[in-house]
Amino acid sequence: MIPAGRHSRQERLAPIGASGQAKIAASTAVVVGCGALGTVAAEQLARAGIGRLRLIDRDLVEPSNLQRQSLFSEADAAACRPKAEAASARLQQIAAGVIIEPLVADAQPSNVAALIAGAQVVIDGADNFPTRHLVNEACCRAGIPFAVGACVGAYGLSLTVLPGVTACLRCVQSELPAAGDGPTCDTQGIIAPAVHLVAAWQVAEALKILVGDLGAVRRELWAGDLWSNRFQRISLTKAKDPSCLVCGRQATFPLLTAGDDPAVVLCGRDAIQVRCGPVNLETLGKTLGNTVMISSEHLVRWQADGITGTCFRDGRVLVQGVSTPAAARGFCARWLG
Repeated sequence: MIPAGRHSRQERLAPIGASGQAKIAASTAVVVGCGALGTVAAEQLARAGIGRLRLIDRDLVEPSNLQRQSLFSEADAAACRPKAEAASARLQQIAAGVIIEPLVADAQPSNVAALIAGAQVVIDGADNFPTRHLVNEACCRAGIPFAVGACVGAYGLSLTVLPGVTACLRCVQSELPAAGDGPTCDTQGIIAPAVHLVAAWQVAEALKILVGDLGAVRRELWAGDLWSNRFQRISLTKAKDPSCLVCGRQATFPLLTAGDDPAVVLCGRDAIQVRCGPVNLETLGKTLGNTVMISSEHLVRWQADGITGTCFRDGRVLVQGVSTPAAARGFCARWLG
């Protein structure tokens, strides 16, 4: 039960009021990616009184996450807890009245529609362009608003996609950058204030959407650098492309129809993800014997010949210490069959 007066200060904001708060409480938000942006946005949504919050992430908590990923602790990193599970546990302590759905999963063409189903808004917490564009396609096809965000260094940007009304991400960025073309947190670093700035922009737009104040949703891309003190507002009112492959008159949804990628290089993890099919973790832990480093209900991590594998229940394996997808698949075939 939500304590009386918990959201009273938010309700006093005229555009929200008691009726808007009731709409927020009856809504579902999905956060795709529980890294820096995703954890900050998820916490803001939980504190705002969202009714249901679905958290989607494929990765584990590591010590380097703690500088900017606000829902995690050193204990989470030491235990290698899945980010979605660790974030859910912390959010339940913050807002017990919110229904949290943690999903340790990777957004792919085959499952992304189910991952965002039933949402009134989707928050972008992805750390790579392919996932961000895949979710943009799924949201446009399903008619679900998508609050896009990205940050690196001291710089961040945000835009909001209202399917059928505004430009989508593909209109703004017609080609996906090639791997290695763009800066990442590992190459350029990042400061936490940039994360909180962008997440605040995203959640502010999400709240406008949830209370039904679509006229207040900005039709601009906002960007800012907190170190150089430079800020931009770029109008997107003329950016909507009638021939866009995602939101145009004859949309083909190229990423949704491309099929799942069996091996993915993970940004910032020095790891390659391989899909091997569902596994029984208890049995796997026994099979791997003394190579096992960690065995829990969520994962089994083992190490052999300088290569580390982390296997999840759904059969995804993160392989660290190899440089190519072929080598990662070979390692999995050797140990998992």
